[in-house]
Amino acid sequence: MASNSQIAFAPLGNSVVIPAAAVAPTGVQALVKSVLDAQATGQYRIVNASTNTVFLGVGSTAAIATANAVAPVAGTPSSAIVLLPGAIEILRFGRASFFSGLASAASTVYIVQGEGI
Repeated sequence: MASNSQIAFAPLGNSVVIPAAAVAPTGVQALVKSVLDAQATGQYRIVNASTNTVFLGVGSTAAIATANAVAPVAGTPSSAIVLLPGAIEILRFGRASFFSGLASAASTVYIVQGEGI
């Protein structure tokens, strides 16, 4: 019998738009559906719908997510998640996470909370 982490991804909420720009905007929250509160984490399907690389910042507050949306450079690592153009990822974060993005030009990232891989 498959556990929740081995089933196909099933969206359990509305899609949230995470804007990305040359200056990372204020973080946007994507809450996990309350039925999964006991897990304290959630899985998110993240789609970079732009032609730009996006450096996705994640944090427990909007300010932390914005501060984490930083492009890494040689000698200076970053906690940002690199989303290549057109990338689709399923990742696990805290249930009340905020997201922000840094990109060379205005870009759109879509996030939907759900369950599965």
